[in-house]
Amino acid sequence: MFKKFGAPLLLNHSGFNAPVDSVELHKVGLKDFKFNPEPGFVYTVSRAISSRVNANYDGWPVKELRENYRTFIGRPVFVEHNNSDHTKAKGVILDAIYKESKLRSGITDGSVYCLMEVDGNTFPKLANAIMEGRLNAVSMGADVEGTICSGCGKYASKPSEFCEHIPRLKGQTVVVHTAGRRKEALIWENCIKPNFFELSYVFEPADESAWLLDKKRY
Repeated sequence: MFKKFGAPLLLNHSGFNAPVDSVELHKVGLKDFKFNPEPGFVYTVSRAISSRVNANYDGWPVKELRENYRTFIGRPVFVEHNNSDHTKAKGVILDAIYKESKLRSGITDGSVYCLMEVDGNTFPKLANAIMEGRLNAVSMGADVEGTICSGCGKYASKPSEFCEHIPRLKGQTVVVHTAGRRKEALIWENCIKPNFFELSYVFEPADESAWLLDKKRY
């Protein structure tokens, strides 16, 4: 099992650059979730993760997000991944929604959107920073059961099982031989069976599309 954290959007799963303006952000907001707001609490909605290869060269296949996105629900909310002590949690993820869309390239793009709750009475500075737009993005944390090399297809559930490409050649284009054929491949790890264990508010977006999409203080 490996720990993974959010990083800027970088590539689609065919290995081509995927700028943020090519990523469809669905119009997801507070209205799309059923919840009972508490007075003084702050509620925010953000895209938490998408089916892309990020700047850590970790890939998140559509199938894995579709099947595991609900592990976000009930997990704690932190600030800047300060998650080593559970008592430092600032809130909770109340719900998660998964959506898919077809890009112009024909590739299916999957996204997870989360509803977060923060007690503005207990954490007034954090609540103010969110509502004033000074803290306006999120970054996720996940444990993954294993990863698959994009070049040779080898699965690993622990470091001793890594192929020759992972981790030392991540982010590099190398020549690989598969099924008797020679090809060039950009090396990344596709993450298998993610268990999302937290979402953090961050001052710099951990995923370039992970801005807050909606927010309200009740």
